[in-house]
Amino acid sequence: MDHNEKLLELEQLLRSYGRVALGFSGGVDSTFLARVLSRCMPEDALLVHLTTPLIGTPEQISFQAQRDTFGLPVLELKVNPLDAPEVAANPTDRCYHCKHLGFGRIVAEATARGYNTVIDGSNADDAGDYRPGMRAVDELGVRSPLLEAGWHKNEERELLRSWDIPVWNMPAGACLATRIPCGEALSREKLEVVRACEDYLRSLGLCQVRVRLADGVAQVTAAPEDLKRLEALGGMAHIIPELRAHGAEHINPEATPYVHGAMN
Repeated sequence: MDHNEKLLELEQLLRSYGRVALGFSGGVDSTFLARVLSRCMPEDALLVHLTTPLIGTPEQISFQAQRDTFGLPVLELKVNPLDAPEVAANPTDRCYHCKHLGFGRIVAEATARGYNTVIDGSNADDAGDYRPGMRAVDELGVRSPLLEAGWHKNEERELLRSWDIPVWNMPAGACLATRIPCGEALSREKLEVVRACEDYLRSLGLCQVRVRLADGVAQVTAAPEDLKRLEALGGMAHIIPELRAHGAEHINPEATPYVHGAMN
């Protein structure tokens, strides 16, 4: 099946839901869905964005840049999952509790505005990954059209590129809580250190980069091409003083390769 046929099937699926509210992060998946909704049902779609201490800077910037580009109404909700003890304690099922809190709020607000179906951006690549948050969206009745219709992120990127939407090559993101190992309590202070250090590394031109923080020790992980770029800049010895200036007191002097889901 080519992309045009697959796109038509996705549009039919979305229309079958009735009036739809999309959890819109600003990342690749939700941007792709927002574009499709704007094409096939602009009068019956709402974008809902959660602003939280856990969202990464690239996603927040992407949301702000795109919020008015689809011709769809936008609702921005401020939620602090750290206020929930079951999230702040950072258990292995933290994502379940956080997702239940966030999408529970989206469902309530969408229902109050007459949108009978809430959808998220989970795609076919997520089916085999460890994602306890998917249990929460199932319990809340949230639909995942990209997963249901078999869309993979590489297919979304291809179409976004053809539509000249800049996020087509946006690196995969994840909430900042994933930088702290499960079992170690989350705090706003820890997450702000992670955010500040990652923002600094991206300002150097690194793309797929994480700063893990475990027991007070920061560990830089990056994709192979970013590790090469880091070495060209002078390696960890060059950036450690800046990482300290951004709040990381203790830093592993060796950067390691980025592994997707390493701290799931």
